[in-house]
Amino acid sequence: MRIGIIGGGAAGLATAWLLEQDHDVTLFEKDDRLGGHAHTVDIDVGGRPLSVDAGFQFFARSAAYTTFNRLLDALDVPRTTYPATLTVSRADGTRPVVMPPFRRGRPVWSSLTPRAIMHLLRFRAFLSGIPAFLAQHDTMLTIAEYVERKHLPRSFVDDFLFPLLLAFWCVDLADFRRFAAYNALYYLGANLPRGLRPPDQSEIPGGLRVYIDALVRSLARVDLRTGAAVESVARDADGSLLVGAAGVRHPFDHLVLACDARQAHDLLVPLPELADMTQQLSRFGFFDTTIAIHGDRRLMPRDEAAWSVVNVRADDAHSSLSIWSPARGIPVLKSWVTYDAELPQPLYATATYRHGLIDTAYFDAQRRLRPLQARHGVSLAGLYTADADSHESAILSAVAVAERLVPDSPRLALLRG
Repeated sequence: MRIGIIGGGAAGLATAWLLEQDHDVTLFEKDDRLGGHAHTVDIDVGGRPLSVDAGFQFFARSAAYTTFNRLLDALDVPRTTYPATLTVSRADGTRPVVMPPFRRGRPVWSSLTPRAIMHLLRFRAFLSGIPAFLAQHDTMLTIAEYVERKHLPRSFVDDFLFPLLLAFWCVDLADFRRFAAYNALYYLGANLPRGLRPPDQSEIPGGLRVYIDALVRSLARVDLRTGAAVESVARDADGSLLVGAAGVRHPFDHLVLACDARQAHDLLVPLPELADMTQQLSRFGFFDTTIAIHGDRRLMPRDEAAWSVVNVRADDAHSSLSIWSPARGIPVLKSWVTYDAELPQPLYATATYRHGLIDTAYFDAQRRLRPLQARHGVSLAGLYTADADSHESAILSAVAVAERLVPDSPRLALLRG
């Protein structure tokens, strides 16, 4: 078949990789860069060149990322691991709670206060219930309802737990309270600490660009078209799907929309036979997140001994992350700055990404889209179509497309294990 793919992020590229050996594949990407949220930027810090992942970053060699790791194995992409330490502090860097409360074998004294120790003990008890809850796959319970059912002290919830959970999304607290608990707790459940040892995370030397470049190099037969924004999707008299890009209509037998739900909705609305699909696509909400790569210590805990890989800074309204790599030995930081009044300095790069608002309607729409896939020659790919909001879901969405279109593909067999 002639298959068109709209979107050159991880879902689109993985779909192309799975389909190209059996079909004629053309991929359209509106930007000049491929990879979507897998986005490595190059910066210079005092004459030292560095590559920093501005978008998606965290994954591990765990069950939560099985399919993604199989793809990396198939592409011979190397990975290293590091301990993902964590600190929660106020926006001014005070009152840190450090997990674990030791660095290089020494206690972090600023975190060994009665308040911090009590938060750590309650958090450990809270973590113990997450695996069983995730196993139920209940996507209709909100995070506010889940926490309420635990009957936790209000001081722990307001001062520590919600700031920690909220920081990974950087949205208004009212919106976050409507998030599905399954998604809000997914990363904690996938990365539980072992005793006093922090969980291990993986990274790709050179950044996620290395993985994207390896994936692109492996596409021997795909017609890759970057800088090619898709303007329209229509149906020809013979039933072919026509993709309009740069004033030219390209005919296809099957179309895979590997863009976000809003873009897919707008492209498919003119096709009345896809009304059920566009109705569900309209239910997905979105928010934008701005990321800064910088060297401003004010966005970190005031006590440098309390610095972790993942650092939460919270005030009464919002909560944000600052990510630091101890291996670099210099304060190059990646911070969520959506609600900051001014950008940090020195500033090396910024990027803005659109994310799905992962409330219970998100998962209900996801469930209702499954039986509509591949009808009338149209499939959807992207992390919003497959389980929790993670890079693993983007790859799983490509696998789901391939299971329908190339069920006997050797590459599909690799990813399915």
